[in-house]
Amino acid sequence: MKVVITARDFVTEDTRAIDLLRAQGYDVVDYSRESIGNGISEEALATYVGEADVMIGGLEPVGQELLARCPNLKLLSRRSIGYDTVDIDACKAHGVSVVRATGMVEAAVAEHVMAYILYFARELDKQNQAMHEGKWERFLTYGAKNRVLGLVGFGGIGKEIAKRAEAFGMEILYYCRHPKPEWEAQYHVRACSLDELLAQSDYISVNVPLTEATRHMFGREEFAKMKKECVFINIARGPVVDAEALAQVLRDGQIRGAGVDVYDQEPCTDSPLRDCANAVLTPHTAPYTSENFNALNLKAAENVIAFYNHTLEEKYRLV
Repeated sequence: MKVVITARDFVTEDTRAIDLLRAQGYDVVDYSRESIGNGISEEALATYVGEADVMIGGLEPVGQELLARCPNLKLLSRRSIGYDTVDIDACKAHGVSVVRATGMVEAAVAEHVMAYILYFARELDKQNQAMHEGKWERFLTYGAKNRVLGLVGFGGIGKEIAKRAEAFGMEILYYCRHPKPEWEAQYHVRACSLDELLAQSDYISVNVPLTEATRHMFGREEFAKMKKECVFINIARGPVVDAEALAQVLRDGQIRGAGVDVYDQEPCTDSPLRDCANAVLTPHTAPYTSENFNALNLKAAENVIAFYNHTLEEKYRLV
């Protein structure tokens, strides 16, 4: 059975994932060093996938065009939890199963969110710059303790953020479609309406999937409801936020700052946020730790083996 790997950096110094597949007898073709990403067209991606039975992918687009060009494809194993670049209906129509590495990226992404929070909370960049300029300048910073963190979305990532924020002494609000009373004691959080969260939070982290319901969930109207001291963080998906509106409120000083890891189109080198001095921008690297990527790679490979051994846990299955 032929397995094609298009997910970038699948093979690093840690070769356990690809070694596992080959030890199980799979014919593995590795394109992980080709820098294939979600900017590739389905037509171009099909030249890599070819006659493969299985594709291990990252953020590459998978839809009708690719599936029509790759009739042998029966399984897509995503090395991620997000699937907004996968046409689920098309996969169902073509009989292609989709599995993902649920439960693997949450801790690394939560670290990234806390890094944004602490960047704005303690302003080490300004203190460091002053010291390097030979200036002894001390000033009070906003801090994190006793500040209010609002989590929009409370899935795996939201829960991991809550664990870390609680350790910093933050008050945590959350908004999601299906709040559960037991979460309040378990994660030291309080459920509230979105409007209350926007009005009360000093830091807001958006952790929702991209759907038609969440597209441009945050725009001028939502930013107008936030505190002037608020820091807005998006580690979800770019289109969840109206980037032009965010850039405008940052330039106007309507909110204190933003941390952004995701963009409407990726790779992105022309974000409207690029000229906002109070925006911290990273190139979709929230899950990018060596430990996390090695774990993701291994889980993507294990999911392939479990699928064909009929032992796959349902939490990993999308289709």
